[in-house]
Amino acid sequence: MAKNTNKKKKKASNEKKKRTFWLVLLLLFFIVLCTSATYAWFSSNKRATIDAMDINVATVSGIQVSVDGINWKNEVTKDEIVNAFKTYPSATNQLPETLAGCSTDGSVGNGKLNMYYGVTRERDETFYLTTSLQEEINCVGDEECQGKHYIAFDLFFLVTVPTTLVITPASNVINRGDYDDGGQNSARIGFVILGTVADTATGATAQNLRNATGSYIWEPNYDMHTDYGVRNALATYGISTSQTGGARIPYRGVNQEITGIGVPINQTHNSPYFSPVTPQVATVKGFATDQVLTSIPRGITKMRIYLWLEGQDVDLENNAAMGKLQFNLELAVADR
Repeated sequence: MAKNTNKKKKKASNEKKKRTFWLVLLLLFFIVLCTSATYAWFSSNKRATIDAMDINVATVSGIQVSVDGINWKNEVTKDEIVNAFKTYPSATNQLPETLAGCSTDGSVGNGKLNMYYGVTRERDETFYLTTSLQEEINCVGDEECQGKHYIAFDLFFLVTVPTTLVITPASNVINRGDYDDGGQNSARIGFVILGTVADTATGATAQNLRNATGSYIWEPNYDMHTDYGVRNALATYGISTSQTGGARIPYRGVNQEITGIGVPINQTHNSPYFSPVTPQVATVKGFATDQVLTSIPRGITKMRIYLWLEGQDVDLENNAAMGKLQFNLELAVADR
């Protein structure tokens, strides 16, 4: 009888150990699941597969737009931007089919935004970020644009009186995928003004403008986050937010190349490699009023446009790597 009792106790003990083992295993799995996206940037060195080729730029109310400073209209398409080199030989319009995490503090060098492509690598259970300053080329598609991770192109705007430009509510960055992966919440649109010439100047004169006078950044959808983005904000930056209706989350953009081992992802808030970024325009999803961008004088103003995924945005985590985005930009005259 005692033997049977001992056997039962031993069996119960073994079953208890097994249950404990599986509970611990499940707990570890849950922890891994919850922490697999607790940092900005993509953890993989592979490029993200976000389709950003659907681009539309329009103007209304007294502004005309051109891809070459010669042929004027009220709307330009991606195809016209791609083919601008035919009448604008020095065009450097970079249009890859997919985007990956990049960052900028908004500074300008040689007439272009200082844009840094970031790569994360794991070491001792910590992810480290390294970055490289990007050069821009005239290309379209991933094969031609190999190694290029954001979109950049030139546009020309013609006005007959000094004008304040606004971004209208027809402008947005929207998700076109089968589910909401949050990629649109990390998108940015940048503007670098390269100078103005008389409205009677030749196209070649306008095309040669390269004297950057400043940059402007628009952050759309700042009030929207996926569940993963909410977790990321708390885990990485200690910031509590919500999936909808949240306040704009401050971030620090990359200001120089990061080499060597890199900077721990969760330490970018106090690293000298990063500077605070305050977008000149920040909008909620579906904003309803015009947003002032900048003022331009009478004449032809050359502007370089940037579309990218901000690596320092809390929503740029692995789950956002499979989306499809559409960029729409409409500029108008203030008080039209």
